[in-house]
Formats: sequence, C-alpha cells, structure tokens
Amino acid sequence: MKTLARMTVLSLMGTMMLAGCGSGDKQPDPADTDPALNGALGDQIMVDPEMAGDQGAAVSAEGRRITVPAQDRTPEAIAAAKKQAAQLAGGALKPAPSPAQGGGAALAAGAATAAQVAAEAKVAKADCSAKVQYSNTWAAKLPAELPVYPRGAVQEAAGIDGQGCALRVVNFATPVSVSDVVSFYYTKALGAGYGAEYKIDGGDSVLGGSKGGKAYVVYARKLDSGLTEVDLVTSGK
Repeated sequence: MKTLARMTVLSLMGTMMLAGCGSGDKQPDPADTDPALNGALGDQIMVDPEMAGDQGAAVSAEGRRITVPAQDRTPEAIAAAKKQAAQLAGGALKPAPSPAQGGGAALAAGAATAAQVAAEAKVAKADCSAKVQYSNTWAAKLPAELPVYPRGAVQEAAGIDGQGCALRVVNFATPVSVSDVVSFYYTKALGAGYGAEYKIDGGDSVLGGSKGGKAYVVYARKLDSGLTEVDLVTSGK
C-alpha cells in the first residue's frame, strides 16, 4: 500500500504518468525538438532508455519499466558518477543525518504549494501538476543547484513555467546506492541555502526543504534489481 507522502508525490506526477501511457494522444512538448535544450542534457543524463534494450532493465515501484544502459552500471561507471557527484557538491558529500520522525507528506505538500508562483494560483489552490507538459527535456530545466544525479538515466519528466505555476518533476534511475543519492542532494541543498529534512516514508528515503519561494523533495528507493529509483520534484521561483 502506498504511503500518504508517496501518494502526494504521485499526484504531482499524475499528469506525467498519464501522458506516458497515452502516447497515441500525447502532444509532444516543443522542447523535444529544441536542439539547444537537447544538447544541454549532455552526457550527464541518459534520456533514451530504449538504447539499452533489455539489458539493465528493471521494474519501478509503480510497475513501470526502468532501464539503465549496461555501460553505466559497471564498477568504473559507478565510481565515475560518485566522483562527479562529489565534484558538483564542492569536493565532498556530507552524510545525511539520521531520519526524523514522521512521513514526508508535509515536504511534498510544500513543494506543491511553492509551485503556485502567482498570487491568484495560491488563492485558487491551483493544481499545477494538472498543467504540466510531458517531456524528458524538463530534466535539463531543473535548478542548477538540484540537477539529476550524475549519469542518472531519466525515465520520465514533466514541468511547467506559466499559468501561475513553476514545477519540474523528474523520475530517474541510477546504480549508486540510496544513501549516495540522499547525501548528494543533502549536500547540494544545504550548499544552496535550502533547508534539508530527511525522513523515511514506507520504503522511500525522503529529503526535502525550501528556500524563500522555492522548494524541493527527493524520493529515493532501492529496486529489486539493485538500481535506485528517484523522484525529484522542484518548484517555485
């Protein structure tokens, strides 16, 4: 059974998941055809899971297919990803503190509220997740201080900048451990001036916080395949 906090994040991701299932009716985001944006993804983010074929495939917590290219699962590739993560965090990662009591629902709710950047959106309690565009290129539009973990394989992404909303939701997989992922975002968040609350919610490790009108929440879980699946939500301005 899904926890309340997990359900909150899934509500943010709901439109994204439906868009992925209804590919016959889905209209592509214009960003998908933007060479500059596609180039911005660079070699750090894998956005074409099919290139790996069946090798490296796993099943997500929601039953979706998760794929990480075999070459990114080697010991050498994992070591390189960890090294790059440390470099991006200023040279060394800080270990996350022991998780606090309680679930992560408040953290996810904070991210949802921060997404309502316009006053009228806050008054109307607008559901910004219902307005997102589905495109893996939203992974390239994450805040610079909270990127996809180095060499992470993006599975799905969505976002919006407009209609009173500012929201990004990215689902990705990585062969590094859950603790590696949490330490990376904990260090990056603190370094950028965000708060960083760490909690355990069901089978998920949850990290989240805010800075002014911006917020984030990270959900990380270990899959049976050994991969770590991550939901990264950033919102606000």
